[in-house]
This record gives sequence, structure tokens and C-alpha cells, in this order.
Amino acid sequence: MIKVRGIAIIDYDLPNGYMDAGQEQMNLQKAVDDLVKGNPRVIFHAVDVRERRDRGGTPDIKKMKLRIS
Repeated sequence: MIKVRGIAIIDYDLPNGYMDAGQEQMNLQKAVDDLVKGNPRVIFHAVDVRERRDRGGTPDIKKMKLRIS
């Protein structure tokens, strides 16, 4: 048996700032909950929405380094 991690990136443009971010986080949480519901292979899932610091381009998901802290 192996464990793997699925990673998805969604960038939002939110004209109303944190008010919109809160709503999008709730929408994303519900979508992920619905996606994994009833899937016995899923052992954990979580959603987080954070402010982007960089201003340009899109990230290359294959080159991303994730920290566990």
C-alpha cells in the first residue's frame, strides 16, 4: 500500500477582498467535501485559502515545494 497526496491550485480574483475570500473558501470546502464523500480511499482532506504574494504568472504545480510545518 502507498499513500499519495493530490494537490490542486485555484487562483481567484476577488474585487471585495476578504469578504469574497471567506465566501470562496466556504464554496471550495463544500465542493471538496462533496468530492470525497463516500470515497473510502480518502483518509484526510482540508481546504485553505490564502492571499497570494506574487503578482505574476501561474505556478508550475510540478515544481512546487510544499513545506509541512
